[in-house]
Order: sequence, then structure tokens, then C-alpha cells
Amino acid sequence: MKECLKPHPLLHSLSGVGLGLLLAGLVPSLAASGVLLGIILIVAGVGGEFMMKK
Repeated sequence: MKECLKPHPLLHSLSGVGLGLLLAGLVPSLAASGVLLGIILIVAGVGGEFMMKK
């Protein structure tokens, strides 16, 4: 369980959730908030990955 809470896997999970919300945005009833939240989470996950590599 400790392995899941390290920054690198946690950022992968964050990106995965963002991608899932982005795909859920294809459903019209979820499109309003899902797409925006998905994009924000993907950007945060990718940005976090670049911060961790430095």
C-alpha cells in the first residue's frame, strides 16, 4: 500500500482519473464538468511528472 502513495504512482493515478473524466465527457450529461475537470487533472499529472524528474 505504501508503494501506491509515493509521488510517481500517485501522479499516474491522477492522470488516469483525468483521462477517465475526459472520456466520460463524451456522455452529454457529464460533458459540462467532466471534460474541464479531466483536462485539469491530466495537466496536473503531467506537470507533476516533469517536476518529479528534475
